[in-house]
Amino acid sequence: MAMHMKAIAVKGPGQVELVSDVPKPVPREYEALVEVHYCGFCNGTDFQIINGLMSEKEGMRPYPTILGHEGAGVVVELGSKVRYIDIGQKFIHPNLRKDAGAGYSKTYGGFAEYGLVADRKALAEDGFSPHRYGEDYLRFERIPDDFDLQDAAIMAPLCEALSAVKYFGVDDEKSVLIYGAGPMGTLAAKYAKLLKCPDLTVVDMDQNRLERAQRISGVDRILNNARVSVGEYLHDKRFDIVIDLVGHTNILLEGSQFLKPFGKLCAMGVLKMGDEMLNVTHLQNNTMLHMLNFPHDEYSFIPEVCAYVEQGLLRPKDFYEHVLPWHEFKTAMELVKNKQTIKAVLKIKADGKEQPAWTANGSNI
Repeated sequence: MAMHMKAIAVKGPGQVELVSDVPKPVPREYEALVEVHYCGFCNGTDFQIINGLMSEKEGMRPYPTILGHEGAGVVVELGSKVRYIDIGQKFIHPNLRKDAGAGYSKTYGGFAEYGLVADRKALAEDGFSPHRYGEDYLRFERIPDDFDLQDAAIMAPLCEALSAVKYFGVDDEKSVLIYGAGPMGTLAAKYAKLLKCPDLTVVDMDQNRLERAQRISGVDRILNNARVSVGEYLHDKRFDIVIDLVGHTNILLEGSQFLKPFGKLCAMGVLKMGDEMLNVTHLQNNTMLHMLNFPHDEYSFIPEVCAYVEQGLLRPKDFYEHVLPWHEFKTAMELVKNKQTIKAVLKIKADGKEQPAWTANGSNI
């Protein structure tokens, strides 16, 4: 058995490498080893980690650190006291330990050949807290055995967007304005329409992304704020809910001006270091602020996400365009950075039996 594994490590701001000297994790008695097949590249969080724009409070660990939080894989080994996890089961968000070994930390750690999950039920039955192996063991979750592993690499954003839209109170009576037509903004728009939102507007500076969001999600109107200001376009129109999916305080301040009385301003985009102060006296009076920059209880929505997929109401592949072998991670980064893809997924297990990797034009990689 190999003692080391490959992983994508951030060695310093802007320095990302595929390394091969990370110790392969050995499962402890209540742990299971997961072989990772795919991991999604997060347009927001992963770039913040790479560029050194995430704080320690938000989960950033010292360089060199293993990247990635959208991993999906299959259980291949069980600890001696595991009773409720079986070989072959599928999990998302497998973890590495805080100290991954050989000098590496992990900031989520999904871009690695292997990760760990824990048998939380067995831990509880034996009188142990699920925190026994650290906070990380509240994050992973099992997915149905028949869920496609390639699609599972975006299960985290699928769940995060649905949980946020529901917690923000989107329903069949409330008008909604969304800033951002990236993968999360497009997903939020899709769920808003699945929840019968009667009046949905999406704002972005990229026309292609706006048109994609309208085509996939059924948005009522799109607004390119590189061409016309939001105020000019909307005039006196006001909304029940405004959602920032970009992650800028200036968007929160602007968005509050388009709320109805008692309207809700919703922060979902992760704010960057250096842009973390919001002067609430500049928000429109008689409105509410709902901060959800980090997801809450998102994996409890897995059954609902799976139901949408099974019913044909939600197609995961609409929300990522490129699947690349993970040694081409720099290509994936450039595609995301230059907005040439809405989202990229990296294929980690080279000999898996999942669908072949593909590009936006449908050709195999």
